[in-house]
Amino acid sequence: MHSRSKCRVIIYLIVLITIVATQIAIPHAFAAVVMNFGDQNIEQWSSIIGANMVQAYTMFTVPGPAIIQSVSMYMQYSGSDGTQCLKFGIYLDNGNGSPAGQPLVSATLNSYCLHGSASWGPAWETFRLRPNDTLGIPSAGAYWIAILAPYSYGSVHHYAYTSSYDFTYGYASYFFYSPYANGFPISFSTQPAWEGNGPYSIYVTALAA
Repeated sequence: MHSRSKCRVIIYLIVLITIVATQIAIPHAFAAVVMNFGDQNIEQWSSIIGANMVQAYTMFTVPGPAIIQSVSMYMQYSGSDGTQCLKFGIYLDNGNGSPAGQPLVSATLNSYCLHGSASWGPAWETFRLRPNDTLGIPSAGAYWIAILAPYSYGSVHHYAYTSSYDFTYGYASYFFYSPYANGFPISFSTQPAWEGNGPYSIYVTALAA
């Protein structure tokens, strides 16, 4: 085969491979959509974020793999000097509406701090995660968004049932002691404390498949 013919064949193969790769890549590129998961309602009650407590506030279900890009909380605080910072983590649900004993799926490496403000809220505050610090969820299922803070400061709105358990909406939130400096434990406590005050007004915005 002449060298010119060989070049034509090589060029043809390169073009063919490029077309096939493009056809494969395009559907995947457009398959992901931005979605919100969690409680976007403004609930009636509020509670203070606890110091050195892993607090699983809100359970949500994703239809497939997702990358969380921001966390929004309906909260209120006053006299902030900007030192109250939060870390965010995702724990798997155990199938019974609890993260007890379940593994940590992902967690932020960085802290996200409340605004220095004489008064804030009640209003939605959105913490946009840094590009290298997003929370990844590997597969479809039920998960919990958890918060870890160094100080007892800042109130977050939540649902609460008064006389009877609301099986269609309300559920318990779960928490246990863990030093902020250590970050999120790799597993949730097998015997966490709980309160009948979930869900919290917290939702995540994610790029979901």
